[in-house]
Amino acid sequence: MQNSNNLVNEIKNYISDKLNDYKGCDYYGCDLAIYLTECENANGSVYCNSYKTKELIKDNFDLFSDFLEYYTDNFGTTLNPFLEPEKTHVCFLICAVESMLSGCKLITDKWDEKIELNAKNIKAINKHLSTITEIKF
Repeated sequence: MQNSNNLVNEIKNYISDKLNDYKGCDYYGCDLAIYLTECENANGSVYCNSYKTKELIKDNFDLFSDFLEYYTDNFGTTLNPFLEPEKTHVCFLICAVESMLSGCKLITDKWDEKIELNAKNIKAINKHLSTITEIKF
């Protein structure tokens, strides 16, 4: 069973790993979350395991409930985690990464500018990530 603290840490580790994967590339601050999650978005799944995805949603029911309300309010469409758990999880991941990155000073200062993912900038983003204790939608 996974609680929301574990999920927060899982996403922070995911972001950190992806930043290192994209080291040397340049991205606009406003687009960084989309690029970091493009593989999962293209695959249509984060885990490629429906059972694991359903268990994640079940174990983090309150957080996913908040996310579903946020998603409907902001995108004008409703996700159904019962019929499409993997789609819901992918959308959750994209929005969670965006939420976590949006509070980073480096990213907000360079929202409309390209940010080189060099060691210094990755370190600054990871430092910000280390301060996050919850996902806010």
